[in-house]
Amino acid sequence: MKNLFGLLPVLLLLQTVSFAQQANNAELPAITSTNAGAFFIPVAVCSKFKLTAAKGDDWMKVYNNLADSAKLQRVVDIRWQAASEAEALKWYQNNATLLSENGNDITAQITKPTGVAAWNVYEAGDVMKKMMAGMGVKQNQFIYTFVVDKYVAKIFVAVAEATSLNDTWRFVKEGLISLLKASGNPKLAALVL
Repeated sequence: MKNLFGLLPVLLLLQTVSFAQQANNAELPAITSTNAGAFFIPVAVCSKFKLTAAKGDDWMKVYNNLADSAKLQRVVDIRWQAASEAEALKWYQNNATLLSENGNDITAQITKPTGVAAWNVYEAGDVMKKMMAGMGVKQNQFIYTFVVDKYVAKIFVAVAEATSLNDTWRFVKEGLISLLKASGNPKLAALVL
């Protein structure tokens, strides 16, 4: 277990660097409104799940919980803003690899929520699973991607091996609710289950 925790900071750093590089190469900018923070998973929700803030930027917010008992271990919440919903959808479709990180598409395992124009869910790809197994890391990773109005969202969650996709949705849906509210759709936000 000590070896795992010795490697975990390196894995977390690599994951953050990967997200940062992807975001820096993105064609869409970060959210530019004065209430940009309102578009992300609320800090209070992250605190409730015992996540602490790590280094982030205008595109992404990063949270960690390195406790042995943590079900939710890492969250990277990324947002981009297009000029219109049509542009957001086109960018979303053209950047499937960036959004999925070559993960396995498991969208059919969870119902598409209210208020999204596009929706995909991925689990760690086979290469990532093999790499984690080789390092003795027992973890599930899920990526939720969606479009609301002119905004594109990607929420990466790394969880304890026994934590299910449905367990992660209870957390991730807070990011969708925040995005719907911040983009002027509070009635739709109230319908997210």
